[in-house]
Amino acid sequence: MISLLYVDDEPALLDLCRLFLEREGDISVVTVSSAGEAFTRIAAGKFDAIISDYQMPEVDGISFLRRIREMYPDMPFLLFTGRGREEVVIDAINNGADSYIQKGGDPRSQFKELSHLVRQIVRRRKAETELRLMKFSVDHASEGILWMRPDGSISYYNDAVCAMLGYEPDEFAGLTVSDIRPGMSRNNPYSAWGDLPDKKSAIIEEILVKKDHSFLPVELVLNYTGQGPESLVFAFVRDISERRRSERELKNAIHQLMSTEDGLQRQIEEIKKSDDVIRAIGQRYQLLSEETDSWIWECTLDGRFTNSNPQVEEILGFGQGDLIGKTFGDLLSTEGTPDAERDLIATLVKKEAFRSHSLSMKHRNGSTCLVELTGTPLLSQDGAVTGFFGIARPVSCELNSPDARGGHVQSYGSLLEKFNDAIFVADGQTGMLIDANQKALALTGRTLAEILSLKESALFVDGDRNRTESENSPGTDPVTGVYESAILTRSGTLVPVIVCTRMVDLGGRHLRIGICHDISDIRAISSSLQEKNGELDRFFQTGPDLLCVMDARGRFLRLNPAGEMLVGREIPDQGALSMDDIIHQDDRAATRSILRNLGRREKAITFTNRVILPDGSCRWIEWRASLSGRKLVYAAARDQTERKKIERAVALANRKLNLLTDITRHNIRNKLVVLTGYFDMFRDHPGEPYFSMYLEKIADTVLEISEQVEHTSLFQSLGMAAPLWVDTHDLFTQVCEKHEIPSGYVQSTPDKFEIFADPLIERVFSILADNAMVHGTTLTEIRRSSLETPDGLVVVIEDNGIGIPQGDKEKIFEKDWGKSSGHFHSLFLAREILSITGISIRETGKAGKGSRFELLVPRGMYQVSEPKDAKRAVLSPDFINHPNHNHTI
Repeated sequence: MISLLYVDDEPALLDLCRLFLEREGDISVVTVSSAGEAFTRIAAGKFDAIISDYQMPEVDGISFLRRIREMYPDMPFLLFTGRGREEVVIDAINNGADSYIQKGGDPRSQFKELSHLVRQIVRRRKAETELRLMKFSVDHASEGILWMRPDGSISYYNDAVCAMLGYEPDEFAGLTVSDIRPGMSRNNPYSAWGDLPDKKSAIIEEILVKKDHSFLPVELVLNYTGQGPESLVFAFVRDISERRRSERELKNAIHQLMSTEDGLQRQIEEIKKSDDVIRAIGQRYQLLSEETDSWIWECTLDGRFTNSNPQVEEILGFGQGDLIGKTFGDLLSTEGTPDAERDLIATLVKKEAFRSHSLSMKHRNGSTCLVELTGTPLLSQDGAVTGFFGIARPVSCELNSPDARGGHVQSYGSLLEKFNDAIFVADGQTGMLIDANQKALALTGRTLAEILSLKESALFVDGDRNRTESENSPGTDPVTGVYESAILTRSGTLVPVIVCTRMVDLGGRHLRIGICHDISDIRAISSSLQEKNGELDRFFQTGPDLLCVMDARGRFLRLNPAGEMLVGREIPDQGALSMDDIIHQDDRAATRSILRNLGRREKAITFTNRVILPDGSCRWIEWRASLSGRKLVYAAARDQTERKKIERAVALANRKLNLLTDITRHNIRNKLVVLTGYFDMFRDHPGEPYFSMYLEKIADTVLEISEQVEHTSLFQSLGMAAPLWVDTHDLFTQVCEKHEIPSGYVQSTPDKFEIFADPLIERVFSILADNAMVHGTTLTEIRRSSLETPDGLVVVIEDNGIGIPQGDKEKIFEKDWGKSSGHFHSLFLAREILSITGISIRETGKAGKGSRFELLVPRGMYQVSEPKDAKRAVLSPDFINHPNHNHTI
């Protein structure tokens, strides 16, 4: 049962309407006489549709409709109005009325039509609601949904399948099934799914290819349908990667559990053998400790001895028990390095194994012995380091020999070769080099004999020689120095290095040890980075658009010259200017919100606001911004003021042309009054010559009404469609062909320009061609050309006809000019069409020599033509397509 609410201030019409409609049996009508009473009834009950009169006291039908649309946007609404009220009907449709029906005529047929219209609208609204709910459910489903054609093209998809495969919706629009399913045949994509058309449905597992070329395991629930004009496959797409991963983990866990069981069994068996192994290791350790020539020791973390083998007596002269409780510091020689004990303690504190640590230790008889220590941490049962276990080997020392300068120093020669950097050893008194490792020889390109004949300062460039010699001078304190320098090779090339030097006292002799690390690669990388930074800086400085770096609060840290010119300000210091300082106060809150939420997005976002210049003027700016890992905002911006001007111009043109339409309707109403008057005269049966005169007047009036109606349709569409780029040469030749102008008359050479104009620009060219042929009289040639001037592009359309008198050159563009001829008055419409996108028109020809119309296109409204690639549309099935659906093209 359809429940109707009928609102009308005529009680007799309320009863008549209710009786006619309720006779159908499936309609129930509630009648009220005012809009106020209607709102009360609507609040108290549910209605499937509303029928309302237009002319009612207090609130008319249009005002009632507006309030209904505010409160109940989906309520079906029909306007029941009198005849001849077209403006009321248009106003009702513009405010959301579903339909209208005019009062008058045969009541039976009229109410029959009304009941049919009510059923149709109620069913349509119900279907729209169901379709909208279904589409919302499909678009926002958690599972992917695809509709596929036999040729492999995708006719529909939802957000979930795009996110699943890593595509943006507009990117997914151009894909086919073979793009996301590897190995799928482009000619017969269903072949991979066997006899799907016979079974109509199937559940299979597939591997799909994501945008990043990785693979995604999915489960496809396929349903085949041959209904409609073409067969389709509907598929639910479920991501089963987690299920696959869980299955693998379960298999691995079972395998690991079985392996663990076998391992535990083996461990039990090994534990049984461990006591024997430990006893065997103890015996071997005891034998090794007694038979080795090296001193084996154990100590605590502070270097206090807890154990030692007997060989210590051979090396230091102390008995095995004499060392217990002593420290390394108690055994150090006074001739060794003063910091030796501190360095050893620092090594022990690290709790790490160490090798080749040299110490000068005193023998029991008072002599000095150089030993080399190697140690490893001792661990408790819980893994904590409790001390150290190590070996000490005596090292023969010949530093006090007179021939030390001429050969390798045996006490440390083996250590130098273990380093990956070049190492030089120089005499602390003379500065002469006395040793170098193989890395040093390779770095300098010299032999060891050549190295030993040089002073240390000879290795470096002049800038470091004085420094090196001063540091090597007698009396200099043993300090550590780190600096950058360059080594001069035997071939004369310079190798940049970082030098670390240290003065040491070894066996009573002062040595200077220098470690040189080659930084050639670092310098090359640094140079490359500087070059790249320079290129980026040049791009930043010379870019035509605003480029900037801001902090999270919108304060400018850097702004390029183009940006300073755009906002009309310079930045004296970092952070001295912020977005709040330049943005229009009405846009500040929205801009702050965008910057605060920028970090929650994974990609750059685009937003628009207004910038206030120092002179008080305002410009529209479109920003593209993203947040870096350092919480800095990187943004680029472009001036969109001109685009906004065009949009406002189009809106103004629409309003102006709607006004022209109203004026035309007023003229039509006046003509209808005239027509009605002549028909009234016909009722008196006039004789000749009045009969023919009245008939001629009626025919003329009908013709004028027809022309007015034609102009009304043009005015309604004027400015409603978006402007587009037009090639005037192609358009001119097409219009001339439609008007059947002889090809020999037409002259137009292709050029490189396109103009930005309303789609009705074709009407302008048609008007100009038509007027040339009708009024040219002697016309044998019509030409089109383009000329670029400082003010813009001039498109010229001229002919060699009789031309236009000087006094009429502006009158021809007036609205009522040339009505008797029926042609020149169309130039008014041509000027209005061109003005939508800022194009002006004027006539500059000479009377008697032809007409010349010049279309002046301002700068920014024309461009050099370029070929454009067309995109293939991807449509959804008819039963699910929606004009606001944003996933298909």
